[in-house]
Amino acid sequence: MKLNWRNAKIVGYALLIVGLVVIFFAVFEMIFVFTGSSGPPKLFSFSDISVNGTLVVSGKNMNTASGLLVWFVLMAFVMWGGGKIASLGVNLLREIKIEVKGALRTVEEKEPATTKPAATEPATTEPAQTEPTNQS
Repeated sequence: MKLNWRNAKIVGYALLIVGLVVIFFAVFEMIFVFTGSSGPPKLFSFSDISVNGTLVVSGKNMNTASGLLVWFVLMAFVMWGGGKIASLGVNLLREIKIEVKGALRTVEEKEPATTKPAATEPATTEPAQTEPTNQS
């Protein structure tokens, strides 16, 4: 199926809207979770950590912190995906213009390939002989 310009524009706008909706959904979900309106997903069940009978870290705090971290990473991934979907829509909406500024050279017009220069012999390590100077 070949997309003509009008159909490509419709698909482009649809992808742009879907991408923006996904991004806004992720942002609002993160706001609701981080402000306490709703809780993060309960994925972990840590127990309290205590040393010599003294409570160091509560298991409830570790569960909340790890849930918030996982939720943040998941929503960042969802926002990235929404951005990719929206950018596909924008690319379909943009008009592509191609201009040829000059004629292209054909194969026959190319310059002949240059040959490699012959390898030179390695330099000798003998010092150059100089004529003695007369100091009179």
